[in-house]
Amino acid sequence: MALDRALPEFTALAEGLPRRYASLASARAASAADVKVNLALAHDYQSYLRRNAEIALDPGGPGRMIDILEGGRRIVVEGTLIAVTDQIPRVTAWLAGLGASVSAQEDDTRIGVSRLTVDSLDPQQAYAALRQSRLDVAAGELPLEVSLDDVTYQNGVTFKPITPQSGSGGAHRISLSRKRPQGTGRGAGITVAVIDGGFDPDNGRTDGWTDNVIPPTDGRPRLDNQNPGTLDPGAGHGSFVTGVVIQRAPDVTVRQYRAVDSFGFGSSWRLKDCLLQAVADGAQIVNISLGFEDPDLLGSPALSAALHTIPSTVLVVASAGNSGTAIPMLPAAHKATIGVGGLEADLDPVAWSNFGPWVDFSAIAIPVTSTYVADPADPAADPNPWAVWAGTSFSAPKVTGELAALLGAGLSADEAVATLRTMVVGPHPSPDYGYLLDLADDLDRTAFDLAFPDPTRVWDLRRQLRIPPRVLHIPEGP
Repeated sequence: MALDRALPEFTALAEGLPRRYASLASARAASAADVKVNLALAHDYQSYLRRNAEIALDPGGPGRMIDILEGGRRIVVEGTLIAVTDQIPRVTAWLAGLGASVSAQEDDTRIGVSRLTVDSLDPQQAYAALRQSRLDVAAGELPLEVSLDDVTYQNGVTFKPITPQSGSGGAHRISLSRKRPQGTGRGAGITVAVIDGGFDPDNGRTDGWTDNVIPPTDGRPRLDNQNPGTLDPGAGHGSFVTGVVIQRAPDVTVRQYRAVDSFGFGSSWRLKDCLLQAVADGAQIVNISLGFEDPDLLGSPALSAALHTIPSTVLVVASAGNSGTAIPMLPAAHKATIGVGGLEADLDPVAWSNFGPWVDFSAIAIPVTSTYVADPADPAADPNPWAVWAGTSFSAPKVTGELAALLGAGLSADEAVATLRTMVVGPHPSPDYGYLLDLADDLDRTAFDLAFPDPTRVWDLRRQLRIPPRVLHIPEGP
């Protein structure tokens, strides 16, 4: 029996989240750190690019074929390097020693970096040589400031649906009716840039959640490119992130920038461009729920140069990643950003969140409820779709939304961050997960209570919401 129909939001949520969600969450936690799962996605993407050469030119994606190095240790754009422009002569000589040469050069004079197209480049050989160059720096000499163009990817954990949903994508689609709150004042006068991808190509929502959203200037391509009628792996990610920000700051303005394609893959060069454009457009906060891991500490000349040029009045919030490792995720690990890890709903760190001294805050990453994208297999479906998802991709925008609310209340950037630190759970920050924040909203709390059916918790929820006792008989689902 579902909840009383006097509570339609909670009725829909209960029907959309079977009690087997607990085992589902456990399975997703395991797969998030499973290299084989993530490597399979990268290989699928490679095959997709080969079959659809024209899609590889999607400006939101890498723009070229990708190379998978050392079993997935690093994924890079084929035949591409990024270097500090002043060091191009040194880089050219270094490449000659590898039997490669520069065939094209694109300079970004704003920050002094260049993207090089390189002929005859053996990616494995170049990768090994780059790592060695970091060890061979002579005293008094600058290191060779060059890197491969790392492929960026989103930080959401795939939720395979419990029941068949042809257009479900990575999230677990639910039926929910909830309008955007009006006149809260939270985030008023503040612009947040959401640098992401997978935005809804046909923004037909009627519930107000996108009324204050400015879509990407380069459009929103379709999200079912691999198999018509089935969402691509990165579909809906940016729309979900946008909804999380607005739930915490309903009066904020969100500008969307497309840094990855519908598969959830992009490049560090593209991310750099989006970041600089967002700041030029007047964003006070930038949310980046994507990036790439840097196991060799090679860094990224493009991202680092861009982040160093951003004024201190602009806050950059980035997700820490979902590999359950201390390997730094860029840009989250950069000193100019606020890196955000993930917590369970009980505020313990989630096992698959990346961690380390570079993580500044952690917020609830599972479960998170937010706006989603329409089912391409069902054009007549609800125009106001919602879903439940997990990942540090979605803990980061909780922090972004809270900072937007603090800025909207008149605080400076430094004051907003300092205030957020006072909201920490427990007496001290964690050395690996930073300041632990309780930023769950009503939907997240309800999702947790319904998904993990401890009788006491459900009874307390029933009393608080005045739900009839038959709530205890919600079916487990298929």
